[in-house]
Amino acid sequence: MPDIKATEGSCLCGGVRFEIWGNALRFAYCHCKSCRKSSGSAHVSNIGLPKENLRWLAGEELVQVYTDEVDNPGFRRAFCRRCGCAVPKLSRNGLMYVVPAGLLDGDPGMRPDVLIWWEERAPWLKNLDALDKLGEGAGSAVRDPARSGFTGEY
Repeated sequence: MPDIKATEGSCLCGGVRFEIWGNALRFAYCHCKSCRKSSGSAHVSNIGLPKENLRWLAGEELVQVYTDEVDNPGFRRAFCRRCGCAVPKLSRNGLMYVVPAGLLDGDPGMRPDVLIWWEERAPWLKNLDALDKLGEGAGSAVRDPARSGFTGEY
């Protein structure tokens, strides 16, 4: 794995802020049931790095950890107590941080290298290239109606 360029990240409200750098252990899309449930998405995009390569800049006291003791005993989900956004968490063995890549404010200079727990992927997952692409600007078919109080279907 290449080195991560020093990059800052934050939660949705900005209360939790951190910096990562150095050698990453893995950049993966995880499709396991626990990651899908905790994110509400088809997969998570996580960077794993030694715990000494993450520094909290603000809000470490806002980090709340939920540990699953039923379906996947020991699975942790860390989130900001204020906005609920996922934040970096220690791995089960406590030796590395698992960093949700979507929190990063800049380009870490590396790309995912593996899909893990592929056999647990969501049955509705579809190749991104097969989907229509909508703009993010004012012409978005989803965003514009949501901003105007649209109550119908889209």
